[in-house]
Amino acid sequence: MMNEISVNIVCELSEDEAQQFNVITQDRNSVVGLIRKVCKENNILMKNSMALKNKKGKILQWSQTLLHCGVRDGDVLYLTNEEEVGVRGSCRWNNWWFVAAISLLIGGVGIIAITLLFSRNGQPQYQYGVVLDAGSTHTMLFVYKWDARKKDNTALAQQINSIPVAGDGLTSYQDNATLLSGPLSDCLIKAKLYVPSESRGATPIFMGATAGMRMLNEVYPNKSDAILAQVRATISANSSLYFPDPAAQARIISGQEEGTFGWITTNYLSGNLGVTPAMNLALGDSDYEETTIGALDMGGASTQITFYTPDHAQIPVGYREDLDLYGKPYTVYTYSYLCYGINEAMRQYQAILVKDQGYNTSEVLNPCGPKGYNTTISYSDIFEAPCANKFLTNFKSFLPLDKDEAVSNYTFLGTGNISQCQTYVRQLFNFDAHCMYPQCTFNGTYQPPLHGRFYAFSSFFYEMDFLNLTNQASRLEEFQTSLGGLCNLTWDQVKVIPTRNQSMLGWYCFEGHYIHTLLIDAYKFDNKTWSNIKFVQKINNTDVGWTLGYMLNSSLVIEPKRTQDFISVTAFSLLTVLFGIFLLLSVAFGCYARKYQTSNTIYDRLPTYGAV
Repeated sequence: MMNEISVNIVCELSEDEAQQFNVITQDRNSVVGLIRKVCKENNILMKNSMALKNKKGKILQWSQTLLHCGVRDGDVLYLTNEEEVGVRGSCRWNNWWFVAAISLLIGGVGIIAITLLFSRNGQPQYQYGVVLDAGSTHTMLFVYKWDARKKDNTALAQQINSIPVAGDGLTSYQDNATLLSGPLSDCLIKAKLYVPSESRGATPIFMGATAGMRMLNEVYPNKSDAILAQVRATISANSSLYFPDPAAQARIISGQEEGTFGWITTNYLSGNLGVTPAMNLALGDSDYEETTIGALDMGGASTQITFYTPDHAQIPVGYREDLDLYGKPYTVYTYSYLCYGINEAMRQYQAILVKDQGYNTSEVLNPCGPKGYNTTISYSDIFEAPCANKFLTNFKSFLPLDKDEAVSNYTFLGTGNISQCQTYVRQLFNFDAHCMYPQCTFNGTYQPPLHGRFYAFSSFFYEMDFLNLTNQASRLEEFQTSLGGLCNLTWDQVKVIPTRNQSMLGWYCFEGHYIHTLLIDAYKFDNKTWSNIKFVQKINNTDVGWTLGYMLNSSLVIEPKRTQDFISVTAFSLLTVLFGIFLLLSVAFGCYARKYQTSNTIYDRLPTYGAV
């Protein structure tokens, strides 16, 4: 029902004295209708900037009725100019919508932010480490990662990548050490990509040079020093990793260290140190010493044997290592045989053949080589290497009395004579050397009785892999049968067999007999204990070698990164309540704005009206 009302309009459209009009209208008329009526009756040009205000100065919305805006009979309204009349009026719902939106934004974003922060509480912070394995034939870089909380101050590290350094081993740069800077720098640049930028400054990097550099240091210490200096300078200039003590972090490691670190790697990856690296969980106390696994490692220049023995208290000084890993002590027997890696053993074998058949003979019969396999090797490659001369050989010298008696190159002719091959291989070992201990291997070297299971890796694995003996339980008879079959093949038959290392194809028969003699005659494995050996390259997708063990041992002195709580439980609870209140306020403000809005349509700015 519409009621007729009388409204007094005070016109404030000009700077002159305000005019006052009395207008008779209906209370259901809209505000814009009243403005139009006033302009029409008083010959005023209507504009979209016009507005009506009540006594309190509130602008009445154009789309609202006079009744809804509280205008009653006899009220005074003020006609004035106001900008932005598209959304106006005493029910200024647009402002309330804005307040509601701000409250919703604050509450929503706040709840999401504190929830994300709270969910990160207790999450592990990770640390990284880099180790360079500078072997006799090549250099490989390994990147490791572990939970910064560690266990009993020892890292639970996992390998995340391995990167080869282009070129040969460090000793190949003995005549010009500066040449190794390029390939080493390229490798270091690649390695940084696997360490987050924010962690690089705290990520330690280590370089361990093994038997090749040990030999070079014995014969030419100035050359080995120059190589180490170049390595340290290159790491300092290109890694951006934590390298505060170059002399300690980039050095030649001892043979005992190499063997011990390989043992740590083997037992850590196998879960025999009371932890499981895959799950980073403790396994609890166990008879850990009795269940550890021995490690057999063979590189290019040395070979190592390391294992726990119940009589470890009787191990002489120089043959034992005492360790503390994951809160438990370990004592192991370990020994490294320098010059008995596969490459140096092969070199000594070649030297023996030349010595027996004559230094001035250019063609040398090679009983370990397949028939039809001929290869030429220079005098210098054989006799000028440290292991084939009097500097490092423990029981004999292979050098001719007069170098002029020798020829510059020797061609080795494969004859495939198994019995002669075995005889020559045994000459590499001095089994008659004086032994001052109850039990020795060769060259007067002490070794306690074998104990437990063993993992054999590096060159041990490559030989067994070539014979297809790594995917089954190892038996000595199978190895001997497969090796005999290989040594009876001609070169035409051998050269088509797939292999990881093409350059070794003509020498796998020698390598097999060398491994057989080392394990059976020197280390004293037999038909029964041979089955305790497992030939492996990786365990749980991680390379088996000394570098991981080195990283684990080094982690004892690496300061752990503390776990960070981003927000406390109390703060999370209080902020949840606070931001919840903002969400409730956004609902309240929205309802209030809706209450005074009569339609979902907001008037756009009206066009300028002419005189009505």
